[in-house]
Amino acid sequence: MSKYSDFWFDNRRTSLVDDLLSDVDDFKPVKKGKDHIALAGHKRAIGNFVRIVSGQNVPVKFPSRGDSYTDGKSVTIGANINEKNFDYVVGLALHEGSHIVHSDFNAFGEVRNMTHIRKFELDHPKMEFFRGIINYIEDRRIDSIVFKSSPGYKGYYHSLYNKYFNGKKVAKGLNSQMYRELDLDSYMFRIVNFTNEATDFGSLPRLLDIYKLINMKNILRLKSTDDSIQLAKSVCEIVFGIVGYYNDGSQPENGNSQGQDDNESSENDENKESEGSSDGGGSSDGTEIDTGDSQMSSDGGESKESKGEELSPQMQKQIQNMFDKQKEFLDGKTQKSQLTKKDKRIVDALSNSNTELVEVGDGRIGKVGTVVIPALTKELIESKAFPYFFRSLDGDSYEYTSQYGRGSAMIEAINEGFRLGSILGKKLKVRGEEKDLIFTRQNTGKINKRLISELGFGNTNVFSQIQKEKFNKANLHLSIDGSGSMSGTKFQKAIKSAVAMCKAADMAGNIHVTVDVRYTHEEKPVVLVIYNSKKDKLTHIKTFWKTLRAAGVTPESLCFEAIMKKWLQGTNGEDNYFINYSDGAPWFSTNDNVYYCGDRAIDHARKMVKMMKNNGLKIMSYFISDGYMSDSDKDTFGRMYGNDASFIDCTNMMNVAKSMNSKFLQK
Repeated sequence: MSKYSDFWFDNRRTSLVDDLLSDVDDFKPVKKGKDHIALAGHKRAIGNFVRIVSGQNVPVKFPSRGDSYTDGKSVTIGANINEKNFDYVVGLALHEGSHIVHSDFNAFGEVRNMTHIRKFELDHPKMEFFRGIINYIEDRRIDSIVFKSSPGYKGYYHSLYNKYFNGKKVAKGLNSQMYRELDLDSYMFRIVNFTNEATDFGSLPRLLDIYKLINMKNILRLKSTDDSIQLAKSVCEIVFGIVGYYNDGSQPENGNSQGQDDNESSENDENKESEGSSDGGGSSDGTEIDTGDSQMSSDGGESKESKGEELSPQMQKQIQNMFDKQKEFLDGKTQKSQLTKKDKRIVDALSNSNTELVEVGDGRIGKVGTVVIPALTKELIESKAFPYFFRSLDGDSYEYTSQYGRGSAMIEAINEGFRLGSILGKKLKVRGEEKDLIFTRQNTGKINKRLISELGFGNTNVFSQIQKEKFNKANLHLSIDGSGSMSGTKFQKAIKSAVAMCKAADMAGNIHVTVDVRYTHEEKPVVLVIYNSKKDKLTHIKTFWKTLRAAGVTPESLCFEAIMKKWLQGTNGEDNYFINYSDGAPWFSTNDNVYYCGDRAIDHARKMVKMMKNNGLKIMSYFISDGYMSDSDKDTFGRMYGNDASFIDCTNMMNVAKSMNSKFLQK
């Protein structure tokens, strides 16, 4: 079945990945094994939708305890989100966000202090009915505003209303003998389901009058929450006049014309040109709903009485439960699945770092969702979402610290990298300098005063030309293999070299550097960007890199493909470099029959290298060894990177920095 979200996600599992749950119902608890990356993608996508429609930076969050409700400041979404229920969840988020922008929450608060509506005293049942009718009318009003201002989002509202109001189960209840008594629940059920095609105006006295009074087709005549409250009062006067008592104890006859003046005005309003509707069904575009089998009398008054079919006790219970959920929806207290504090911390960290899933791979390997984390943040480290950090920023050790080395070793590597980077940076400073080359005795240009005297000797070439010489700006993307085989000294040396390059480039002034580490986690390749000179200062390196460690396998060019889709497109007029540090043959697999190894992985890597070159990137790829390198490893690395492959001893990583330095100084 086609979904409205398919337009944005192209039906490919990018931000929306494997279903978190097989059940689309959002009212059940979150099961174990949540996909934090998918939830973060959902949260960010829905947040963008809400901000676009509302025009405000409305926060979107998951509940961690208690029921979810619109508090006038933020939107809360349930944690059981998947591709099947995504559309209606977006609709609910848009609905709540629209309340924040267009509803007056102070006016809602004032209603709670009301005690009377004309002759009717508001006891608890009447007050709850009054509040429900206000919410129903206000919902239709603010949703109609969005329908008119952002028609492209109608589909999400349709999904929302189809779930709550326009389903077959609702129609079953409307056609049944249920909710035909002269009580508040019956009127509430019939009124809030006016948009369902099975609406039966003959089920209760004056139901058609109420429908005309609300005048859904012209709901935008209501300009404020106060207008919605006043209209709700008129509806309540009709209903209370039928099912309630006056303060003096007398009871009006059923069908009395209490509030008749309002009805007459509503009939006049119905003749006005429609300004749109938000009924969520066939009438959402301003067309009147089908009244089904109900018959209006010749004088335009009540429709004929109808009785409806009898339902089984089980079906009656289901409809009662459904009606309870409708009332919760109207009251802004829809139950939403919760996240534990730990899960919420992880999802928030991933969402705030703009983590997303990028689809990579080919026909031979299979399609693979690769996690791209564009920023290394304190929130991400402290969340412990990934096993790539062996300590917190405060120095607290995680459980694998002893296995993967001391934090002091990383700090020493970083400090040494800064020292060596200062030495290299002095050489790279020439990239930021401009030189003036003066060419004299030219036949055109600016007159050289020193040569004017030669005019008397017939020399007319007395002009000089100045040519400015400077280096192009450079973009350097350094990608480090973070697989488990890099653990210990090799990873520390790679970090030292990366720090040196970052420091040297910062001193040069016209070299932009991005550094990432390639990992794997839960059957997904991961690209973690640990430094971006356009956003981060060098202090970022000292603060955050000391927590890093190597872990996982070697997804190599799967990560390269994801990097290319996000960053490596090349920039005209600038020098673009891609540098790779790795220590082994590529290998990665999943339970979904994805096999990235052997010839298929080598061919994919060679293909990615060729694509980068075609995009104008100069490639340098360094095989890091610890003193031993097999012929097989050397052959595999050479097949992947060709003439750009280089083999060095990881204990002398400064040779890498020096060779890159020489390339930077080439014209």
